[in-house]
Amino acid sequence: MLAQVPKLPTALERIATTPVLASEKPSGFPHVKIIRLAANRHIHTLGSVRIDFSNSHASQSASYALMRTHAAALRLAHTEATFKTGGLFHTRAVAVGRFAVGVTATTKAKAKTFLALALAHLRRSGR
Repeated sequence: MLAQVPKLPTALERIATTPVLASEKPSGFPHVKIIRLAANRHIHTLGSVRIDFSNSHASQSASYALMRTHAAALRLAHTEATFKTGGLFHTRAVAVGRFAVGVTATTKAKAKTFLALALAHLRRSGR
């Protein structure tokens, strides 16, 4: 059974269709999978895009959620950044305009570096 791809706002569609450059990939994670997610009434997103990077042992992901307002993006980014994972992985998140950009990585240092890569992809996509 084929899953339907949700219709995303133009800004999110640009993020999803902009190719991920080698300079925007975390080192050691050659495989890229882009997932489009529909609007979510529970967390009030207008839609989101998740980019998963993986190798044979681990994975990392970056998410871009479009919100109605900058304040809503700030709230979601704060929630993502303070999410307790029990030490399994580390999260970082920021709000850029109406976008909440969050990343997960295996260490704090990798999460910080990966957030910079995710923001570079957001800027390059032209939001």
